[in-house]
Amino acid sequence: MIQEVMVFIDALHVERPLWLLLLALLPLLWLVAGKLFAVRRMRFPGIRKLRQEGLAMHPLLLVLPGLLWWCGVVLLVIALARPIFSERLSPGEAKGIDIMLALDISKSMLQEDFDGKSRLDAAKTVALQFIENRRRDRIGLVLFKGKSFTQCPLTLDHDVLSMLVRAASVDAVPESGTATGSAILIAVNRLRASESPERVLILLTDGEHNAGEVDPVTAAGIAAGEGVRIYMATVSVPGSRSGEDMLASARDLSGEVSRITGGRSFRANDANSLNRTFSEIDQLEKSRFTGQRTLQRTQLYPFMLAGALCCFLLELVLSNSIYMRIP
Repeated sequence: MIQEVMVFIDALHVERPLWLLLLALLPLLWLVAGKLFAVRRMRFPGIRKLRQEGLAMHPLLLVLPGLLWWCGVVLLVIALARPIFSERLSPGEAKGIDIMLALDISKSMLQEDFDGKSRLDAAKTVALQFIENRRRDRIGLVLFKGKSFTQCPLTLDHDVLSMLVRAASVDAVPESGTATGSAILIAVNRLRASESPERVLILLTDGEHNAGEVDPVTAAGIAAGEGVRIYMATVSVPGSRSGEDMLASARDLSGEVSRITGGRSFRANDANSLNRTFSEIDQLEKSRFTGQRTLQRTQLYPFMLAGALCCFLLELVLSNSIYMRIP
């Protein structure tokens, strides 16, 4: 029991310790207040008789309103010092990470060169398996083509998310092209409000950036500033010379985007390599997250303010009811 108390005390600290100096002045303030606001009392005949009959209030109870008022002042001063309880969670207790999936739904994703399946269907299959494996994580979905939009915000409702992934189609966005930079920015905006210590964007596309107002490298710089890592998977099968050139350009782009944010880039040219890509991303994030101990900080000042308010209100009620004084 004593050890637990010591651990609790050790986890407490204040952000504004100078406010605690006011506590040292409270005894002086109490003496001054006692002189300034001393209540003149008039002897009342027969008070001893009341005490003999058991009608007089116990002496300790007489100081209750004043005690409540001073307790409220102490709690108010402690609240001004902004006390914080910091608890270091073990890896097993740590919360999951926040992940945004950005899925390319341009028309080129309809090409059926992934073992008889379209690139889009192959990407959706591995994305669904990835979602199934990350039950503790909040995951969201961004769809992009010539424009980008959030199909699903970060959620733990993976059943709804999986349904939206299955329903993703090239008809969801009328504009043609591949606005990779816009997709990154929209995903980063969703992750910006996250309190998770680990935030990740997984981007699946089969081509180079050719639409939108923001280029992917600029968007990657913004993502890095927000602490978001990007894993970029290029899903396409080389064919013609122009196709080879486009694939090489896409690989260069994905490598640069991933490097800027501290992520990784992958190339998947068939269903098996796409599966391996997502398995590797899955393992990378699990190993990175499992090895960390998360620091959870709890602000205690709202509880102190609530306690001070309760003390002041109770003192006010008692002073105007059973403790009312007649001048």
